[in-house]
Amino acid sequence: MIGNFHSRSVFAENLIAVEMRKLEVKFNNPIYVDMCILDISKVCLCTNFTTSICYRLYREKCKIMYTDIDSLIYHIKCDDVYDVMKRDIDVKNIHKV
Repeated sequence: MIGNFHSRSVFAENLIAVEMRKLEVKFNNPIYVDMCILDISKVCLCTNFTTSICYRLYREKCKIMYTDIDSLIYHIKCDDVYDVMKRDIDVKNIHKV
């Protein structure tokens, strides 16, 4: 079988169907991957930030309460969460965590 021939079906003595495959596929429309990218980034953000920072600083006092497309809401038991984060998190290198 040569080229883009795929298969054939004989229906009657004078009627045959031939199926051909495209040799080249051109993607000229956008491929929608935005939701996958958001999901993957949220999982990375959630696991990385939560395990590397929140659980390290607060241990069992930190719980994820809610997640949305671009946000995480935590319940943290402490006196002043901002003071602890200012003191213990290097904001300049947070992307390396």
